[in-house]
Amino acid sequence: MKTNFLLTLLTGLLAFTACTEKPATSYTINGTIPDNSLDGQMIYIYNRDNNNINIDSTVVTGNSFTFTGKMDTAAYCRIDANHGYYVNFILENGTINLDLSKPITPSGSPLNEELARFFAAQDSLSEQIDAKHQEFMKQTEDKAERIELQKNYFQKEWKPAYLAMLEGFFTNNLNNPIGAIALNYMDDYLTPNEIKAKLPQLSQVVRNAPNMQELMQRFDAMEQTAEGKPFVDFTIDTEDGSKVSLSDFVGKGKYTLVDFWASWCGPCREETPVIAELYNQYKDKGLEVLGVAVWDSPNDTKKAIDQLKITWPQILNASDKPTKLYGINGIPHIILFGPDGTIVARDLRGDTMKAKIKEVIETK
Repeated sequence: MKTNFLLTLLTGLLAFTACTEKPATSYTINGTIPDNSLDGQMIYIYNRDNNNINIDSTVVTGNSFTFTGKMDTAAYCRIDANHGYYVNFILENGTINLDLSKPITPSGSPLNEELARFFAAQDSLSEQIDAKHQEFMKQTEDKAERIELQKNYFQKEWKPAYLAMLEGFFTNNLNNPIGAIALNYMDDYLTPNEIKAKLPQLSQVVRNAPNMQELMQRFDAMEQTAEGKPFVDFTIDTEDGSKVSLSDFVGKGKYTLVDFWASWCGPCREETPVIAELYNQYKDKGLEVLGVAVWDSPNDTKKAIDQLKITWPQILNASDKPTKLYGINGIPHIILFGPDGTIVARDLRGDTMKAKIKEVIETK
């Protein structure tokens, strides 16, 4: 009886302690680096939820570093250092352990343990699709057959599994940045309307984060520049001090194919021969082509124009002005405008682009 009484009392005390334990009111980050190459250097925490602004700094001592501070609201952050060392983590009050040689394994605080599980789940699914592609390579030497097998596997098996994984992390983290992270990954696979339907499920605090506000603004921009809507103009300052606008090319009585691209973008370069083929085939039949270089330096763009032997007009150094106005999240993004400037089709690529141009030019 005495033993049972003491056990009951001890259990009650432990429960009381757990219930009255106060949440952490500050953060301590204990970090390591594999070597001493950054000894004495300053490193910074960048807030990925808020345009990568610098929110804290510290000096590396030997191969370790420590941050201390206080966060009112947890945020998705990143530490970047020289020699390719970096780590992604959630900055929240509590003890956080980071290893810059293991960028997706934060630990210590609850949200970082959850974030590490999220990254591990992503890695597992990436390994699965890689293994399947290797299996298809051994299964057939016919490229077309292999592509068809990959496409079927992706659509019927991998994509549903990936979205189910993201949905699980989203549903379990509606009140913290991990829910927003999962939703951002879903954005690559769901329609804007499907993403917009999920946004209200996130807490107000998460929705108010700048990255979520930008997501909502992008959807608004996409609606305003959807197929059937009139084009939205923009003006860019040129190197010689003059100005050039989209309206200098669009809405002038001809169909205009506008390629939003950058020199560093591999898929953009892959579309160049397709655009060149269309330009040469239809330029005398009422088709104009315009390139708009975004997220790129003018010098790099000029080099790519020479390398790719691009002959159609270009707007250089457009930065992110066009992508914000048109809600463009990735490039290449190719838009076909009608003779009056109406948006005919968006996000055209390859054979789909060829078919669309043929349709509008040869049946007008």
